[in-house]
Amino acid sequence: MWRPKTVEFAYWLSLVSALSAFASLIYLFGLREEMTAGLREAVQRTNFLQSENQEAFVRSAVSNTLIFATVIVTVIGCAMITFAVMMRRGRNWARIVVTVVAVLGLGGMTTSVNGVVLSSPGPLALLTFAVNIAVIVLLYVPASNRYFARPKP
Repeated sequence: MWRPKTVEFAYWLSLVSALSAFASLIYLFGLREEMTAGLREAVQRTNFLQSENQEAFVRSAVSNTLIFATVIVTVIGCAMITFAVMMRRGRNWARIVVTVVAVLGLGGMTTSVNGVVLSSPGPLALLTFAVNIAVIVLLYVPASNRYFARPKP
């Protein structure tokens, strides 16, 4: 089936964007010790718990955070891949979903694991930002519009 190069390129860039979510998860796991140390310090400073319970709480909180992040990123990443495949097949609803996901992904430029960091986005955030802008543009150029407007079998 013929499809314009703009749609094909948007498809591959959408996959790059989805894979960057998995890369950020790997990065998050690399921060495990820093997360543990930071939470341990915060718990000790605030006397949030009795000292004998603090270490178990910190380890549990960090582990649960990583498990939750893994589940969320896996579900969202797989959904993004599925939407990209459907978009490539010419489904306009998938183009709209990919666009919405790409727009939401633009927020990755300004956020990080530690919260909002407007002044210093990381290299992965910059890559994802550029990829998402390109996906949005490619999905709405005239050749792509004709492809998505054609009758579907």
